[in-house]
Amino acid sequence: MAIETEFAPAERAPGEEVERQYRMLAGLPFVREFLDAVPNMTIVLNGQRQIVFANNAFRTFAGVVDEVDDMVGARHGEVLDCSLLSFLGKRPGEAAGCIRSGLTDGGCGTTVFCRTCGAVRAILNSQGHHLPDVQECRMLCGEEGEPLDLRVWCHPVTVNDEVFTVFSVLDISDEKRRKVLERIFFHDVLNTAGGLKGLADLLIETGLSRTEMKDIASMLSESSQQLVEEIRAQQMLVAAEHGDLDVSVEEIHSLEIMCRIIRQFHSVGCAEGKELIVSADAEHFEFVSDPVLVRRVLINLTQNALEAIRPGGTVTLNCFTKEDRVCFSVHNSDVIPLEIQRQLFTRSFSTKGIGRGLGTYSIKLIAEKYLKGKVSFVSDEESGTLFTVCYPRRIEAFKKEKVLFEVTEDVCRNSLQ
Repeated sequence: MAIETEFAPAERAPGEEVERQYRMLAGLPFVREFLDAVPNMTIVLNGQRQIVFANNAFRTFAGVVDEVDDMVGARHGEVLDCSLLSFLGKRPGEAAGCIRSGLTDGGCGTTVFCRTCGAVRAILNSQGHHLPDVQECRMLCGEEGEPLDLRVWCHPVTVNDEVFTVFSVLDISDEKRRKVLERIFFHDVLNTAGGLKGLADLLIETGLSRTEMKDIASMLSESSQQLVEEIRAQQMLVAAEHGDLDVSVEEIHSLEIMCRIIRQFHSVGCAEGKELIVSADAEHFEFVSDPVLVRRVLINLTQNALEAIRPGGTVTLNCFTKEDRVCFSVHNSDVIPLEIQRQLFTRSFSTKGIGRGLGTYSIKLIAEKYLKGKVSFVSDEESGTLFTVCYPRRIEAFKKEKVLFEVTEDVCRNSLQ
């Protein structure tokens, strides 16, 4: 009975065939020497996308510490059962620890998420057209779903009338992260700086009343604070990526933080012509967490929702308790396409174009790794799109606690036009 698949064929070559292919390649002159000289992780795949050979860089990655030569000549079964060559017969995602590869019986290449995987697509393109192919791949690996940005090269080769695929990988995570951070930083900072300039130009105009000048000065102060927060947000994300982010806790009031979000987006371009409201069902509660990080997560969720809707649309913020946890949600009526839903929370992916790919990734990173929360979403025609993040009632600080800053203004429930 054939194994079901959502994308690439699931069928595999039997162990005896994988061993035969390995022995054939291992017996060729200079093959191992040539591949071991390549600094990138390089593997050779058979027609079923299974690993039948690997260079030293990949063997090191897979934890192979002994010489592969020692296994040549071993009896059938000894090769495939030995921990030294435990990756033989696996597919690339399985050997790399991709969390998606275990979702189906067919393994790597057969899940719905694999439809957008650059590694699988490069292999299939190379095999199908017998031509080289290069693509980028975003992979979540390990128990915690550590993100990897990879560039993969696939090149078909024929050995003894058998076609194999040489699959080479380069980790470009640092390159992608640097580019995205730079573009986000310049994009957001330039937007805010442009707003500051516009307000400053208004002050230069003659004929402004005292009240008008006071209003402009107030907006200048808010825009300046927003500029500072944008710079701090980029610093925060860099620190979070490197595991250096401090968590300082204090008591937070749910409706006060919602009010601050409403005020912050009052003069932001993505909110122009749109309505941002707090739900009438929003609950007032206190919890102990890092207010700066909690606010950053909500800001990112709200900005994503506002950018997703057209003028005249509405974004609704809500806060509520659920058993022993506190929750915040952001809703809009638009629906996220399925192919985009499958790539949310992966680093460097964005619906906004090249270099705009850390929004949902940073939300999940900060909320789950540092605030011990959980991020989820639903998006369908019936209910629109709802992102929810839930936190424990109390978390512990990583560093000394901050002094509590009280917000004394009344809770803001008015809508933003």
